Amino acid sequence: MKIKFSFLAAFPVLSLMLAVLVSCNPSVTWVEGPTGEDGLAAHSFVFKNIPAGSRVWFQELYDNHQITGGPVAEIKLYQGTSFYLDVPEGAGKSFTIAYAGRPLPRHSWAPEGFVLQVKGKEDQPIPVSYRFLDRKGSDPDPKWFEATYEPTATDIIPAVKLVGQESTCGVHPAGWYRLRIDADGQAAVEADDEDGAFYAKVTQSKLPEGTKDLVIEDWPDLRMRGFMLDVVRDFRSKEDLFKVLDIMASYKLNLLHFHLGDDEAWCLEIPRLPELTSFGAHHETPDWDLKETRGLKPQVCGKIGFDTYYSEADFKEILRYAWDRRIAVVPEFDAPGHSRASIRAMEAYERRTGDDSFRLQNPADTSRYWSAQDFTDNVLDPEYEGVYKFYGVVFDEVIRMYREAGVPLWGIHIGGDEVPDGAWAGRDRREMKDLFTKGILSLAQERGILLAGWQELVQGIYPETLEALKKQLLFVNAWSTEGDNIELTYTLANEGVPVLLSNVQNAYVDLAYDDDPESLGLTWGGYVDERKSFALQPWKIYESVRWEDIDTPFDWKANAVGRPELKHPENIVGAEALLWSENNRSIDDVTFQMLPKAVGIWERGWNSTPDWPTDEAFAADFNRFYSILVKKEMPAWSQAGYRYKKR
Repeated sequence: MKIKFSFLAAFPVLSLMLAVLVSCNPSVTWVEGPTGEDGLAAHSFVFKNIPAGSRVWFQELYDNHQITGGPVAEIKLYQGTSFYLDVPEGAGKSFTIAYAGRPLPRHSWAPEGFVLQVKGKEDQPIPVSYRFLDRKGSDPDPKWFEATYEPTATDIIPAVKLVGQESTCGVHPAGWYRLRIDADGQAAVEADDEDGAFYAKVTQSKLPEGTKDLVIEDWPDLRMRGFMLDVVRDFRSKEDLFKVLDIMASYKLNLLHFHLGDDEAWCLEIPRLPELTSFGAHHETPDWDLKETRGLKPQVCGKIGFDTYYSEADFKEILRYAWDRRIAVVPEFDAPGHSRASIRAMEAYERRTGDDSFRLQNPADTSRYWSAQDFTDNVLDPEYEGVYKFYGVVFDEVIRMYREAGVPLWGIHIGGDEVPDGAWAGRDRREMKDLFTKGILSLAQERGILLAGWQELVQGIYPETLEALKKQLLFVNAWSTEGDNIELTYTLANEGVPVLLSNVQNAYVDLAYDDDPESLGLTWGGYVDERKSFALQPWKIYESVRWEDIDTPFDWKANAVGRPELKHPENIVGAEALLWSENNRSIDDVTFQMLPKAVGIWERGWNSTPDWPTDEAFAADFNRFYSILVKKEMPAWSQAGYRYKKR
């Protein structure tokens, strides 16, 4: 018989003392409440052992700035996702705050990152527990995920174009390869470039062991096949990036759109401007005067006392790791909106050095605005020369890092999106945007680099500026494509703008798979699952939406009637899946949102012309695709240790 020995049981006094200490520790329970007739939910916080006169900080996803608490304390929005409340004298150490707020779309949106702030003491994270309502979401029709097709040896993703035959065309597209495996199982590869040689190896790695007597000829249809990863809202380590790049390489992608600068953080070391990371990538709660003196406020996760950036050495290693897998990295530093991290960092630089030549915002600006993510201070001032001096340094340092890493720099993504109404008060909005665009364009022209941006980059500027910008563009992401906006993809391409398909209804993999409350993801653009990503059709873009929500059929045939035709297909340069990180807290969350959701976009980047004249044709093709996922890809993901969506 085995006897379990408890150290604490042997010392009952010590055990009691520890129990008392634990019971005295601060804690919070968040309780989800029902939704009333006014559309607001009656949520509440239950605080325990919170000292009077203290301040409590927490994070909650945006759109909650209407919430009001009381009578013990008022809940106030600071910036972005950061809220705080001051605990008055007489509140008692334990108290409940009921408040009216937005109904909780899913559990991952619940408040988190609680921190206790007491004068004269170090800030202290507060453990939180949750009590959610018992509710369930709507499951998609299971018939879509029955996986009844039996894959053959050469059924892989992305699908190969020719098996057992060879093309007669003498001119091969970029990335073309021919893989021959003889009767002895020996492989020989023909390719016109390094990309094709690498893709042949990927194909061979996905064939069953012992494959013989086989010829495969294959090539990508779209020039750019990518994945956008946001590390600003929730940071990923260098090692996490390597895992993401391995996944990308296994699907023959060639573009990592790397979102490195935004409101919440600046995630790349720029040695000539050290405050960009020493301040703009360091996260602490604001001080008692509500000033960010030690670093930026916490990211969405709410952690304090930590840095979120890649050193120069880390970045070069990431660049080389990616290029070894034939993946180019396009870094993004979003401006002129989404610039809070750089604005605050350059203020810290000025405090240290006394040099105001990198100032990005006018301290006397009286603009009043509210950004899409609930910031009121995140827009650059295009009339300040410091803006262009700042980006000149950033561009020069990035160019140098790529050169020293020995990898090509395809271009730099400058953002250009979501400048909120009300910014640049008293000045003409179009003139301000045009001034910024011309300034950044001039920097790019002087350095011989291309620019990329979101669709807004080419909107709302003067025609002559747009014409000059087109000559310097790598691509723009056409992303806001709901409803009639879906015409934008072809309208831009017809105007001579290189378009990277990023349609929210198909490609935004940060949107939840479905409305299961325990599922990760946002909902503003609906839901995206592996069916919807697979449904993207680059050359029939109006037929790319087949459901209105989870399972409600959409009239895709009627949607194409009367819409602009694509007259310049050469300007559809590629497609990418996009992952914003508000809901991510680990690499497991990243792979869960990628797999299998993003794979349909990557299939379509390689094979861009599916033949689906009917719903039945689409269903049969998707069944084949999903069966390969289940029977070949998912076992490989499990072996690699990736978390993914299982049906």
